[in-house]
Amino acid sequence: MSDFVTMERRGGEQPCPWALASLKDLSEEERAAVAWIVAEAVMRQRCGPVVKAFAAWRSFKLSGTALSDVGQQWVTAFAEPVFKPSKATEVPQGVPGHVGEWLWYLLALESADVPTRVKEYQAVPKDYVIDAGADGLVIYRSNNGTGPELLFRLWEMRKYTGGQESISGTVTGAWQQLSKHGTRCVISQVAWADKHVSGDVGAFVSQLPELRLTGDVSSGAGVSVATNSSAAPRRAFSTAHTYLTWRTPGSWRA
Repeated sequence: MSDFVTMERRGGEQPCPWALASLKDLSEEERAAVAWIVAEAVMRQRCGPVVKAFAAWRSFKLSGTALSDVGQQWVTAFAEPVFKPSKATEVPQGVPGHVGEWLWYLLALESADVPTRVKEYQAVPKDYVIDAGADGLVIYRSNNGTGPELLFRLWEMRKYTGGQESISGTVTGAWQQLSKHGTRCVISQVAWADKHVSGDVGAFVSQLPELRLTGDVSSGAGVSVATNSSAAPRRAFSTAHTYLTWRTPGSWRA
């Protein structure tokens, strides 16, 4: 995924620096490749251990292999909760947001570790578009020799598709969500993360709600907003730190 993205770091002078990840200069073939990467990742995750359902969907998409009646019902059951609007005339508002979450997830998954920080765990996006709770959780192991060894960052994802409200309002809403309901959002991730980690990372997961509630230096937060290229701002997140009074500078990301 990262091969298709242009990444520009911004706001280095701000308490909350941010990055603009853009797909706007891609050819039609490259956009199709990105769409396939996202769709395949979503369906692989949704089908989970039901490998026959994923294989049937993939074969149908790549080679046009006809699905049996049972196979069609199978694939539809996995795909509809994410990709189908609730009414035939309704725009599938959940799809842009869910795709945005997966774009963030895949890019974060491919991001290289740095000498002072190694990624230990990254939560996959939620199974359903309207699921409550946090949209992302990443746990790192710090190797800089100072501060806590394990760190976590809770992420809130939003989409901005235009309209009367500016993108600034969308960003602000995300930070307000983390500020008001951050501990609840952490709790929503704990049970899931606990199934995938062990050892000291597993013990750390059990401490996340308390660490977030007390504003421990190991806790952090981040916001991601998916939008079209025409709405991408030149300046953003300059006041993000004012919504997270429970943390010290350096724990915010965008």
